Amino acid sequence: MTTAHPQTTPSSPLSALAKRWWLAVALPLALAVVGYMFGAAKAPMYTAEARTSVGSGNISAGAIAGFPQATQQMAANYARWVNDRGVEGKGDIPAGTEVTASPVPDSNVIRIEAKSPDREAAVQSAQKAADDLAEAVNSKKGESDPAVTLQQLNKVASDWGQAKAASDSASTTANRAIGADRPAATIAAAQRRAAETAARSAVLQAQMDALSEKYRQQISQGSQSANLIVVKPAALADSTKAANQQRYALAGLVLGLGLALLLAILLDRRRVRSHNHRMARAEGSHVAKTTDDARSDIRS
Repeated sequence: MTTAHPQTTPSSPLSALAKRWWLAVALPLALAVVGYMFGAAKAPMYTAEARTSVGSGNISAGAIAGFPQATQQMAANYARWVNDRGVEGKGDIPAGTEVTASPVPDSNVIRIEAKSPDREAAVQSAQKAADDLAEAVNSKKGESDPAVTLQQLNKVASDWGQAKAASDSASTTANRAIGADRPAATIAAAQRRAAETAARSAVLQAQMDALSEKYRQQISQGSQSANLIVVKPAALADSTKAANQQRYALAGLVLGLGLALLLAILLDRRRVRSHNHRMARAEGSHVAKTTDDARSDIRS
């Protein structure tokens, strides 16, 4: 009578991997190196940053109550002027470049970022956006800047003074022509000249009065204008090159561990099948030999 050999069963996945630990070392390391090299070869995305500041002009704590809050609100508003089509939608941002602007929390600083696969394009786009934003803001502040109004008032006052002197001189000339009993044509020409200079003087007087009133209101209400200056020129701030290398190296490491586990399981099952097959063959040979011996005994 023969005894059947028990069938060998496969090991658990972790046990199979532990028996073949060299797979868990070699494959992940090899694929991590491959992933790192692939990440290094992948074109990175560069990020450049420039910063502008609100509140360096005529605005002051004495002019506006809640000065810090006012500049923070201005920064948030001015940041919306920047988009992928440039400042105020001018459309001068290179293709493939993404430009954004956002206020730095609890400050009057605006952060301008440009992302591009080209390092130089990123830096140049960030700098141009910062310069264009400062120019656009500063060009619009004249409507509420008393310093600008005062310059306009001085120019109009100077023109009015010259026009008033010319008007007085023309009026005197016309009166003298009438008193001296000059020809009618001479008197008419002098009177026309006096009327023209008087009209010019009156127009400038009206402009001067309007600017004077505007200047008085701006001074009494306090200036709400503010310069915007570039406080940090554009410079490269970040690159995805290192991130690409790390990400693909990690992916290779994980993939290597998975392949090592799968290969260890397959090898273990192959070992078990081979072992069971050998045992089955050995048992079959033993049974056949026993049968032959029994038949020989019977014939004897």
